[in-house]
Amino acid sequence: MASVNASMILAFAILGATVALFVFSKLRADLVALLSLLALYLSGILTTQQALAGFADSTVIMVAALFVVGEGLSRTGITAWLGQFFMRQAGESETRLLFVIMLGTAVLSAFLSNTGTVAMLLPAVVAASWRIGSLPSKFLIPMAFAANLGGLITLIGTPTNIVVSDTLVNAGYSGFGFFEFAIVGIPLTLLAVAFI
Repeated sequence: MASVNASMILAFAILGATVALFVFSKLRADLVALLSLLALYLSGILTTQQALAGFADSTVIMVAALFVVGEGLSRTGITAWLGQFFMRQAGESETRLLFVIMLGTAVLSAFLSNTGTVAMLLPAVVAASWRIGSLPSKFLIPMAFAANLGGLITLIGTPTNIVVSDTLVNAGYSGFGFFEFAIVGIPLTLLAVAFI
């Protein structure tokens, strides 16, 4: 009984340290995650099989691949091109820029991680807003909403969609189709864009 309590306390301590490292951003997020996994393994809380089980999960690999694609788009200059495209389409109008940013973010977020999409477009949106003489704060929250809503359009739009589909398959049901979420996602996205 005492060893169970000690293991629970140690697990919560590692969890607390992990959250603190994420919040204060002293180390990269991927490094913090790996160090937490290593701490759980070295402390005996996780077995080798449990520690490595996530790397064999297709969902984890899919989510990691989405982040790689997002980084690839950024490094190849697609992000910069999108920023220029936003600026050309918006002209000098705040309303047009807001519309283009929200629609563009939603479309990208449907096929990339919504977090990666926002990180990729953030510099472009800030530059576009300064260029038309407006404040970036008018565009960043709507962009975040559009990214979340765009994630509801496809199976790979958010990691949650993938996890839910895999859980259904593992339970013996059929998983979701690639565009099955779009039945709800597209109308919600269009309504949100129109509302904002």
